[in-house]
Amino acid sequence: MLQKAALKISLAEPKKKLLDMVTFLKNFGTSQVVLVHVRTSSNYRRREEAAEQLSQLAKEVADLGLTVETTIRTGHAPTMVMEAAENSGADYVAIFWQPKALLRQALIGSIDSDILRMSNLPVFVYNPKLFKPVVVLDSVLYATDFKFTDAVVMPYLVNSRFKAHQLYLLHVGERAPDPVTEKDRKQNVLDNLQRLANECAHAYDQVEVIETIGMVRRQIIRQAKSKGVDLIVVGKSEKPDTLSRIIGSTAEILPHKARCNVFIIPGICSISAS
Repeated sequence: MLQKAALKISLAEPKKKLLDMVTFLKNFGTSQVVLVHVRTSSNYRRREEAAEQLSQLAKEVADLGLTVETTIRTGHAPTMVMEAAENSGADYVAIFWQPKALLRQALIGSIDSDILRMSNLPVFVYNPKLFKPVVVLDSVLYATDFKFTDAVVMPYLVNSRFKAHQLYLLHVGERAPDPVTEKDRKQNVLDNLQRLANECAHAYDQVEVIETIGMVRRQIIRQAKSKGVDLIVVGKSEKPDTLSRIIGSTAEILPHKARCNVFIIPGICSISAS
C-alpha cells in the first residue's frame, strides 16, 4: 500500500536528517524509493554535479536497506515531481519539510505547498526535529469528519505494514444551539468515534477517542501537541462544496503549523490492497 515512495530532493537538505526521514519511511512498510531532483536550469555542467550528488545519496539510502531509483528533471518543480511519482508507480510522495517565510511564500509561492494542493497521491511531510532524530513511529492522530475521507484513510490505518502502537481518533465539531441537541450531537460523535476505534483495535496496542469543539486546524494541532504524537493523518476531500474546501485547506495548512509529521491522503486516490 505504501511500498514505494517518491522523494522530492533539492540536494540542499541536511543529509543526516534526510536519511533519518528515509529510515522513518520504513514504519509505513516502504521498501522502495525514487529520488526526484528537479532543476530549473538546463546547464549541463551543473546537471552533472547534481547527478553525482544524487548518486552518492542513493548509495547511502541503499545502505539503509531500501531499493533506490533516481531521476533528474528540468521544468516546473511541482509538476515534474508529480509526473515522476506517477510514472514510477509510486504509492505516495514524501517531502522533507523546510519552513518558508510567510511573506516569501505569499510572493513567490512554495513548491511543497503546490505539491500538497496538486497531488492525487498521498503526501507524507517529514518535519525534522531540531535536536532529536525522528525515526520511530509510535503514535498517530487521525482527524476525521465521518463524511468524505474515512473510506480512503481507514485502509491505511489498519494496514499491517503501518507500524504504530497508539492511535488517537479525533473529531472536531461545532456546539449545537441548545443543550438537548448538543447532547445528541455529542453522543452521535462518540458513537462514530467508537465505531472507527473498533475497526482499528486489532492494529494498535491502544486506541483512544477524542471529541472536542472549535476551529478544526487549531484543535488538530493542539491535540497533536498535547498527546505528543509522531504523525497526524488527515484526508483531503476533493468535493466542490464549502465544507470540503475547508477540509482541503486544513490539510494543506497543517505542515506549516504542526510540530510533527503529517500524512495527507486525498479523497480521490486509489488504494491497493497489497
